[in-house]
Amino acid sequence: MRVRPVPLIAAALLVIGLISFSVDVPLAIWLESNRLPGELMRPFKFAEIGGHGTGAAMVLLATFWLTRQRWHLPGQWQVLLRLVAATYLGGLLVDGLKLAIPRVRPRYAELAGDVGAFDTFGRQLLALADHSRAALMSFPSGHSAIAAGLAAVLCWLHPAGRPVFITLAVLACLQRLLSGSHYLSDVCIGASLGLLAAWLTLHRGWPGGRLQDGRESRPGHAGS
Repeated sequence: MRVRPVPLIAAALLVIGLISFSVDVPLAIWLESNRLPGELMRPFKFAEIGGHGTGAAMVLLATFWLTRQRWHLPGQWQVLLRLVAATYLGGLLVDGLKLAIPRVRPRYAELAGDVGAFDTFGRQLLALADHSRAALMSFPSGHSAIAAGLAAVLCWLHPAGRPVFITLAVLACLQRLLSGSHYLSDVCIGASLGLLAAWLTLHRGWPGGRLQDGRESRPGHAGS
């Protein structure tokens, strides 16, 4: 049985995320002290559209509309629903974790050299000037989960564009780091959950046949 790359990438990101707890705080402090100039940040800000819920929906709808004639299934809108689920399921899972596990975002935390990564969980490092719930929703990164899910869907639909889609997803994830919105572990674990959720959603059979990599494979034909 051929080993599929997406679960392996998701597992690798999860391992990297767990290891990243050891460098979360020093990296956040360094990034805060060495912010990129506005012009250099612009590509990262533009790429964030792929990690934003509304932006991802616009990209997904446009892509579906342009490629819908390639499919000959009984219900094309069922295909769209599956693609939406693949894009957002990881983000919904991440939102649940955010509510259950509060972690102060780097830009709202009073970080110092003697602070450990696990000190960032809870409210103890939250700056007194900010008491908003959003300031405690660092873990994991929802933008990274959606960006990874959207990239997986686009790569599945248009394999030739994989380098572009992956690059845009990476830029969206880096924007979360550079803006002080998340720690490295938040980004890696969020992207891991987004990829895994997308793979689980797209991997299952489709009504009237099975779609793999944007192609239809009827029963009796080998899928890719």
